[in-house]
Amino acid sequence: MKFDNQLRHATAIISAYQGGEPLHTWLKDFFRDNKQMGSKDRRLLSNMVYGFYRLGHALRDLPVGERLLTGLFLCNDSPQELLQYFKPEWSERITLPLLEKIAFYQDQQPGQYSDPSSGTSFHVTDIFPWKNELSEGIDHEAFCLSFLRQPDLFLRIRPGHEEAVRQKLGEAGIHPYEFIPPSALRLPNGLKVEEYFTPDREVVIQDYSSQQIASFLQIPAFPLSFWDACAASGGKSILAQDLYPHLQITVSDIRESILRNLQQRFSQAGIKKYRSFVVDLTLAPFDNSPLPYQLILADAPCTGSGTWSRTPEELYFFDPKKILQYSEMQKKIVTHIADRMAADTWLVYSTCSVFKKENEEIAALAREKLGLQQDRMENIKGYDRRADSMFAARFSK
Repeated sequence: MKFDNQLRHATAIISAYQGGEPLHTWLKDFFRDNKQMGSKDRRLLSNMVYGFYRLGHALRDLPVGERLLTGLFLCNDSPQELLQYFKPEWSERITLPLLEKIAFYQDQQPGQYSDPSSGTSFHVTDIFPWKNELSEGIDHEAFCLSFLRQPDLFLRIRPGHEEAVRQKLGEAGIHPYEFIPPSALRLPNGLKVEEYFTPDREVVIQDYSSQQIASFLQIPAFPLSFWDACAASGGKSILAQDLYPHLQITVSDIRESILRNLQQRFSQAGIKKYRSFVVDLTLAPFDNSPLPYQLILADAPCTGSGTWSRTPEELYFFDPKKILQYSEMQKKIVTHIADRMAADTWLVYSTCSVFKKENEEIAALAREKLGLQQDRMENIKGYDRRADSMFAARFSK
């Protein structure tokens, strides 16, 4: 009865959740309203629901209960009592390597479902169906497989705190963890960072691929002024500050609330003097004079498709029409920034997207129509290292 109730609760969650807000926020509210559920039930239900969405667009026609069990099987490596109850033959194989587990599951399907064309046959590449929209060099199958595992937690150790941070890791007995030179830490998901470190002062919670943007910000001439044009949470401004301690930082965003939140984060990070302003970079002219910055970062609003293995509900509910909508927005942002760039200014354009319309096509616009000189472009592939995937290109004028 307990396991039947758990599956019924998970099915009810899938039926009620419509993707209008982040899944973790929705689940938090759901559990608050259902206090009779203990911590074990909450963990299991969260695990099942996330597994359901990790399957993306594969098995969309499978009954919800079966799809929940399939996600629980394919997205976990440790024994699950609920799976032992409903699918003992699957439970026996849950510790298999992922590819072997998928092969076993596929072998079981002909006996379960009579019509292989009904949408109940599992193909890995169905998870992310927009292969033709992918950026250059993205391995479609490997990218799809990455959705079946949650990415790891990454921290960036700030300069001067390396020894203290690693000492605290040892004293706290946190295992496993991996140090990735020069300053990245890979840690278990679910670790409460604030219990061990002071966020933004000692470490920054920042995905490994996002940390790679540092190499794009290292331009030939030592910059004195930096503009983070689409600042959002401000993590890359802190990264720039750590590269160039005497940098004059300016941040902007379309949302005033973001800039208010940045005030506290920058204070924690030791960034006392900076300039901020609200601006909609899709509108022109946002300024009539040449921009007085030697280095500009446009970490543009995007689909976020390179991060969907952390938020798989976004993959499930995604409308592909948004690719073009974001691309048009990005073209306006880059065009308006390029129009105001002074000579000897560097522009780094980045997204956390895997779609070429948001990536290579924007870089082509900058080169071919805006007169910028591109000296580097890269798809930063995180799907093979349990990290996010990003794109970055660097231009000069």
